Amino acid sequence: MIEMPKDHYLKKKDPWRILIIDDSRLQRQVIRDTLLKLNMSITEACDGLEGLEFFSNNKFDLVLVDIVMPNLDGFGFLERFKDLVKDEFVPVILMTGSDDLNSKIKGLSIGADDFLVKPFNDKELVARVISLLRLKSAHSELYYKNLLIKSELEYAKRLQRFIIPTDFTDIEYPCISGKYLPTEDIGGDIFDYYKLDDNKVGFLIADVTGHGIPAALVMSMSKMIFSVYSNMYQSSSKLLLRVNSEIIEVLLDDQYITAFYLIYDPQTSQLRYANAGHCRPLLFRNHTDNVTALDTDGFFLGIDEETKYQEKAIKIDRGDRLFLYTDGISEIKNSHNEEFGEKRLASFLKKNKEMKGDDFCDSLLTEVDKFSSLDERNDDIAFLNIEF
Repeated sequence: MIEMPKDHYLKKKDPWRILIIDDSRLQRQVIRDTLLKLNMSITEACDGLEGLEFFSNNKFDLVLVDIVMPNLDGFGFLERFKDLVKDEFVPVILMTGSDDLNSKIKGLSIGADDFLVKPFNDKELVARVISLLRLKSAHSELYYKNLLIKSELEYAKRLQRFIIPTDFTDIEYPCISGKYLPTEDIGGDIFDYYKLDDNKVGFLIADVTGHGIPAALVMSMSKMIFSVYSNMYQSSSKLLLRVNSEIIEVLLDDQYITAFYLIYDPQTSQLRYANAGHCRPLLFRNHTDNVTALDTDGFFLGIDEETKYQEKAIKIDRGDRLFLYTDGISEIKNSHNEEFGEKRLASFLKKNKEMKGDDFCDSLLTEVDKFSSLDERNDDIAFLNIEF
């Protein structure tokens, strides 16, 4: 007598659905009588074709199939079976009358999960069936958890799209446009702008180490901290100093943020800026037709509480363009392992000085995509285009 296994995978409300495919009625009856003592519902088929027909119209949790059968043998069933189950995991036990290594290798290579050599005893049958049902249960649990994660990621993606600005029309001057392309559903790059006192405007570009959920969480938190303190400081370096002191308490040991922050004063046409280890923004000077890289001394955010940030200022003229970006665009590599680089960005700014707004942004992405496929990039891309 087979003792009921003490296994929580067998204590489900609905019985496990088992399909037995064998041309021997006696063999089917032996398996049926054994498994009916457990929490299982049994369906029988006399060959592979009938088994496929049953499978097309019903759901099964596990299949036991004989190798040698008329019309369609076990190997033939397995090959067609894969097209029916698609991404679903339904374990298959191949039953064979000989302990033939080549048959086992062939069966495993086309999708079998286990073997039973006839004649087998009841305990071995039960043990192998339970083992695979346990695996299926774990697989199903992971599958539904993965669906839940995907759903939550989709929500996070929509939330991130909400907090990364796409409409800049509330700033009359200068003219702002930008693009954000995360490598995954969510990413760790940031750009933002802030309406400050006396019609001043603050601009932020930043990059959190890593990708995915950890980077996105830090990105959201960093954006909030910048938003909270941007109106409290008229100095770009003092703002970075404050953000550094706030963010250092919450980052993990291997996390940090690169950032560049600028404040534009339309009354004096002056741009004040400070760098925290970020890519140098590029300033196209209309009156000289040259590109200048802006930079100051300053370490990453979140590493050292004692870090100081240098601040510089520069006069802006009408017709100038400021380009802020993350390293996802400058460090993207082509098939020759060459980076797109700062020089190609500067060259693009000079060649396309008449292009404005979204047209400029789209044209730049097209240029980068020609250099190296954006679909195959391994880092987030973010940039702000600011036209004076």
